[in-house]
Amino acid sequence: MLPSRRSRLLGTAVLAVLLASCASGTPQVEVVGPVHVAAPVAGSSQVALTLVNRGDGDDELVSVSSDAALAVEIHRTTIADGSATMETLDGLPIGAGEEVVFRPGGLHLMLVVPDETVREGGTVGLVLDFERSEDVVVEGQVVDLLDLAEGTTE
Repeated sequence: MLPSRRSRLLGTAVLAVLLASCASGTPQVEVVGPVHVAAPVAGSSQVALTLVNRGDGDDELVSVSSDAALAVEIHRTTIADGSATMETLDGLPIGAGEEVVFRPGGLHLMLVVPDETVREGGTVGLVLDFERSEDVVVEGQVVDLLDLAEGTTE
């Protein structure tokens, strides 16, 4: 005997609820410490900041935006055999209790074609969009790229 249409729909609804409950816990992602933006070089600018998920649920950084740039991309730089490779990421998972550090030479955010307001001594507004958490809005201080790379901006 084949299940009725109503039984199949009920089964599908129950499965959807069970799958939704797999994303258990509540993430609480926030920026800790300073946010620094490198003065632009060759049409781009790197952003350094630290995210912490203080919640008990996983989340994902899905995008970043700024009115001061054409786009903001999530990048990861890796070095293998003396050669650096930069990869653009579509998103970045942030597990419960995890800390994610964005810095030059590794995981970083990149302002693509920053406008003329992005200059040393100024500030840049950023909006971080998460899959489950509320957007996080921050302002970054624009500093010299060498200071950012050497970590002397702390």
